[in-house]
Amino acid sequence: MKAIICTSCGASRWKEEGEYRICLHCGTKYEKNNEDKPRSAFSAVHAQVAKQVNSVIALNEDVERLLQKCRNEPKNARKYANLILDIDPTNQEAQEYLRRQ
Repeated sequence: MKAIICTSCGASRWKEEGEYRICLHCGTKYEKNNEDKPRSAFSAVHAQVAKQVNSVIALNEDVERLLQKCRNEPKNARKYANLILDIDPTNQEAQEYLRRQ
């Protein structure tokens, strides 16, 4: 069985929701009956190289969005802080949220 690869982020972990399959990493939603074919490792590598410049910007935006969620949803701050530290292990604000809990 071939793994289904998310065309947005390259992840291969999914959750099923009705007629959709949702990437657990980035949240991209695919119709189950209209999925893209799995990509080979070769094409995945080339896609990753092509996205490198944009991914730094996107990661910074993701970190800021998660920090805002920490501020707005204190009860879930620990979860969001851990996600931030997966992206940027040196993020001081995220480390502070973990110390508070």
